[in-house]
Amino acid sequence: MMDVTGPSESLNHQTSFIDTLSALFNKEDFSDIKLIVNKKLTLNVHRFILVVRSDVFRTLLDTERWSDAKGQTVHLTEEEDCLDHFQDFLRYLYSGSVTLSTENVQPLHLLSEKYNIQELRESCQQFMLANVAAPGSSNRAITWQRYAKLTGLTQLEEKCLRFIAWNIGSVIKSPDWTSMEPHQLSALLQRSDVVLEDEVVLFQALVRWLSLHPAHIKEMLHHIRYPMMPPEKLFILQAPGSLPKAISNYLLRESLLVYQVHLLPMNSISQRYDISTIPFTMRLYTSASFSHHWEITRYQNMNKGPIVTSFSTSHFKLKTQWYVTFAPKGQRISTQQPRNNYDYYSGYQTVWQEDDFSTLSVSVSNCDPAGKTHSHKLSILLYQCVNGVWFVNDVKTLQVPHTEKAEIKDLIPLPERDKYISNGTMKLHLIGHTIEEKSEKS
Repeated sequence: MMDVTGPSESLNHQTSFIDTLSALFNKEDFSDIKLIVNKKLTLNVHRFILVVRSDVFRTLLDTERWSDAKGQTVHLTEEEDCLDHFQDFLRYLYSGSVTLSTENVQPLHLLSEKYNIQELRESCQQFMLANVAAPGSSNRAITWQRYAKLTGLTQLEEKCLRFIAWNIGSVIKSPDWTSMEPHQLSALLQRSDVVLEDEVVLFQALVRWLSLHPAHIKEMLHHIRYPMMPPEKLFILQAPGSLPKAISNYLLRESLLVYQVHLLPMNSISQRYDISTIPFTMRLYTSASFSHHWEITRYQNMNKGPIVTSFSTSHFKLKTQWYVTFAPKGQRISTQQPRNNYDYYSGYQTVWQEDDFSTLSVSVSNCDPAGKTHSHKLSILLYQCVNGVWFVNDVKTLQVPHTEKAEIKDLIPLPERDKYISNGTMKLHLIGHTIEEKSEKS
């Protein structure tokens, strides 16, 4: 049988069709409903588009179920934060297109959740997850963490909590800082994994928050770790008239202990205070007294093998010296093997073995070798560059014995390594903790 099929051609004018459909948005021509939102915003819409795009709108506009839909005017009540973005949300229903930003993503997520627009909802979630580390005034980690907790977005909540704790120096400069709810702030102040230069930075940020929430002065100031304050900075804080009277009086009551712990031996302090408790516990302090910033440059040109650094820390009256070895690209290790396993006189040959493990090892010295009064821990902050700004993306910890080396076999696994390198630079911060152990009072 002969093939009688004639010529054929597939046409795809979807772009033109979508443009035509998008042009109908908020046009009175052929619209059959007026939406009035919060009695403030009026929009001309088309029933057909709303019910096709959203099963929630289908239910709302079903004349058998909702009497208001029988007419041409429909009143909606939305969260006030959503009002400014409701027009963009509806335009998305017509065009399938919207530009997400840190300003509009949360209201758009809330609207997409309410009206069951699955693709938009998932895109908003992914945008927030990808932009928790937004810099400066664009950062919304505090607001998003609160929102994620309310809406059950567990992954987003955890990522926001980690970012806030590890990058609080950036977060306290964001417009969201003073809007943090008391329960949020209280939980943050009780964490030991907060990264900041020193305790005074946290105190000053808290003072700024308390200027708008004065009813919480005693509750919040209780969580500051006063013994960890540098005494020279405390002295500056206590300059006459520099603090509100209630805060100044509270700080004055705590200041005697600050000067005592930096002047007297810890065995004397331990007779009066339990130095193993939270007030005497380090956070992740990045000042030179507690840490070392390690910037590794020209990463692409490095050979495999270890690099070495050392630094000293001062915890009250105890000085500690830290020695750290790190292999950013892995190691190339030589071993001696017989040339011929069957000939004793054949001699040995050098065999090189390579790996990709970014091994980090550390040891300590210049402190009590018996370790009867304290122990040591090293925290390693791993920085990631986002839009030209470096943020702490991960924190690794390592218990360090007094008499031997401790090791992390692969600090940054090879599949993850690229995200910690920007313009050939990798940034780490090494924080040496001295952990005081509880002693019996005489």
